[in-house]
Amino acid sequence: MSEFVKPKQVFVSDKEYIERLINAQLRKDLYDNEEICANCHGTGIVTTNNIYGLSEDPDKRVMFPYEHQALSFCPYCYNGVVRRCKLCGGLIDKGYLKHNCREQFELDRKESKEKEDKALANAPLATPEMIEDSPGFYSDYYSDNEGYFLDFDEFFEDWFENHDEDEPRPEFVWLADSYGMSIDATNIIESATEDLYEDANLDVSDSAVKELQDYLDDWCKRCGVSETLIRTKYKVAIPWGKYNDV
Repeated sequence: MSEFVKPKQVFVSDKEYIERLINAQLRKDLYDNEEICANCHGTGIVTTNNIYGLSEDPDKRVMFPYEHQALSFCPYCYNGVVRRCKLCGGLIDKGYLKHNCREQFELDRKESKEKEDKALANAPLATPEMIEDSPGFYSDYYSDNEGYFLDFDEFFEDWFENHDEDEPRPEFVWLADSYGMSIDATNIIESATEDLYEDANLDVSDSAVKELQDYLDDWCKRCGVSETLIRTKYKVAIPWGKYNDV
């Protein structure tokens, strides 16, 4: 085994280049909620210590004794500039468009509610047949089960427990549908015959495809994976008269 040789330590010290960097006056055109990053002082770069070790190194006192230091992008800003939240004044984390504050949360909730109310107002009414076949309903005003409920008795009970008497009552809720696991027989047949002769999948009869699809549909129902409720594009008027009679 050859004798271990430590890497040679070299310092990058191009004085002319470094002085040019240090003396550079970086222009920043800032909006009212923007300011110079305090971490990199507006340069957009920081020094990173990329440490490493060598398995052949007999000196085990330090696990990672060597370095490849370099200049890297600042982890707290873009181009030396940070942004503050216009609502609370807090610094917005790099990579985020909004600040994680109560004021922003309340604004987002208000905008989401206005958008939801507008969508409900413009949605078509579900027919009695659609309501009869539906597994349930969805509303932002229902506080349990991620907004999904099976019947209006659940909705009214939740409203009574979690909403003030003088709070405006919503007019509509969304009709819900269910979505479960599915397996396509045609895709399975195409995959199973792709290494056979050309267009082998086309020789499988329609009755055989239907037989396989019926089996797969039945298996999906019995496999133990529950269906997921999803909202549809149809709305249902809330029968407040029933609630008032309770």
